[in-house]
Amino acid sequence: MRYAWGAVSSLSLRTKWALLLVALGVIPLAVSAALVLRIQRAGLLRAEQELEVAVVDEATRSLEGTIADASLATRRVAEVLSDGRIADDDLRVSLARERVGEAPDLRAAAIYGADGALIDVIVRGEDRVAPPGPLGDERPGDPARVVCAGTADAPPRLRCVAAMVADGQVRGWVVGLLDVARLSSAISELSRTRFGSDGRVAIVDEGERVVLGAPAGAGDAMDVRRMLGRTQLSPGLFASPFAMTLEFEDATGARRVGTLTSIPARRWAVVVQRPEAEAFDALAASRRAFLAAAGALVLIALVAGGLLARRATRPVAELVRLTEAYGRRDFAARSSVHTGDELETLGTSLTRMADSLQASEAEIQRRATVESGLARYLPAHLARAIARGESSLDLGGKRREVTVVFADVASFTPFAEGAAPEEAAAFLNELFTMLSEIVFRHGGMVDKFIGDCIMAIFGVIDDAGRHCAAAVAAAEDMNRFVEASAEAWRERWNLDVRLGIGIASGPALVGNLGSRERMEHTAIGDVVNVAARLETLARPGQTLVTAAVVQGAGAAFAFSTLGEQPIRGKSSRVEVFELSS
Repeated sequence: MRYAWGAVSSLSLRTKWALLLVALGVIPLAVSAALVLRIQRAGLLRAEQELEVAVVDEATRSLEGTIADASLATRRVAEVLSDGRIADDDLRVSLARERVGEAPDLRAAAIYGADGALIDVIVRGEDRVAPPGPLGDERPGDPARVVCAGTADAPPRLRCVAAMVADGQVRGWVVGLLDVARLSSAISELSRTRFGSDGRVAIVDEGERVVLGAPAGAGDAMDVRRMLGRTQLSPGLFASPFAMTLEFEDATGARRVGTLTSIPARRWAVVVQRPEAEAFDALAASRRAFLAAAGALVLIALVAGGLLARRATRPVAELVRLTEAYGRRDFAARSSVHTGDELETLGTSLTRMADSLQASEAEIQRRATVESGLARYLPAHLARAIARGESSLDLGGKRREVTVVFADVASFTPFAEGAAPEEAAAFLNELFTMLSEIVFRHGGMVDKFIGDCIMAIFGVIDDAGRHCAAAVAAAEDMNRFVEASAEAWRERWNLDVRLGIGIASGPALVGNLGSRERMEHTAIGDVVNVAARLETLARPGQTLVTAAVVQGAGAAFAFSTLGEQPIRGKSSRVEVFELSS
């Protein structure tokens, strides 16, 4: 032991500095690398789990939406075929074929008699469909539902079954045949879009068989059995709602990350699986980077050890004390190192850095204060732009294409007359808080509150012409929120809350208007007046829009025309549309 210590003591200062730097650099780097990689892996796992859950939700919504459309079309075919008011059989079949065409994923509709015997098959377009055979056990007990027929060796047949009812009696059955290949293609496309490969997303049944979705390549197939075995869950639980995300080993011993969510109504489950090597690709790159950094650090330490040994340690200690003072946020401390070399330059740089940090903290605090105040009145992006100096609060505005929404509470005036001011204010605060959040979530700007009415503007920023769709979506969310809260409000304030909403789209001057002492960020133009007039025409629970809104919103929303209506302040009539629920 004495010999070893003597050997270390006899080493040169350059060697000691090199060994010390290696010890102080490589060991902490190794420890921090292990911690960072662990934290990074946990973060990547959380991100992967969130991604898989999002993909599962997307696949479930897509599947349920497709089945809902097909079920609705099948039910409409049954209604047409059982409608006694249609005497012409050719017209009846033509109308039924149109109903089949309403659901893109419905290939055909098979017509069965009350005894379950096949009568006819109505096919979409020029498509060819094999005869489906007798109705059998697929006859439902309720008017319409979805059944899955198939064997372990044959692909499933997805069918929507609806009864043809006339005079209270079941006269026959309509079986809608879904396009399984099209549905599988959609699931595969989702897998390629989200993960860049097939076989990452699939719909499986209780027999752990892939129902929808293209299989993965060899050696990369889904292992649902191992996934369920990891949690000791039985496939029979597909009939109950549950979801799980976990890591497991497949049959080949490879680690995987998987998410499984049941679809109880179908006794299926949506499964997302990915190999860990694919999900955690960034982790391997980080390991390589840490190893490279460790090697570079050893070389730097060997060179720097000899250089540092030639310098006095007092200026270094002084700089350490200076950095400690700055760490305590004592930015008034100044460097006292005057060695005429790099150490003096470092001390001067640290001093300038402290000044910059102090100024930056003040600027950050100022921006946070400004942004916090403005965000209560303006959208977050506009508040940030003003706080950063990218936009101004000067008077003036710009001409823009915008969509304006007015939403007013019906029956509020009688309530306000009989209620205490505090109760009316409490109700409006609760209502406007949520309506404002809905507007901001859809990228709009709350312009002002006028009594029990809220005015919002969409399209203040360049949104590639999506402001009409955003405004209509916000109006739908407003009505949903009011419908969900109506019962509670009725019990608290004896107030039946319904919204009348008017939406118009067109050019307006948007900016800061008023005086230098009092201004507001708003829009001026005929589009504002038209939206306000539509709101006054709207019945409780009704949303009225102009033709420009219908054209800009696109096919995602359903509208029905109310014809041309007189609008106060307009010399000519305006065609008005109602948003269908």
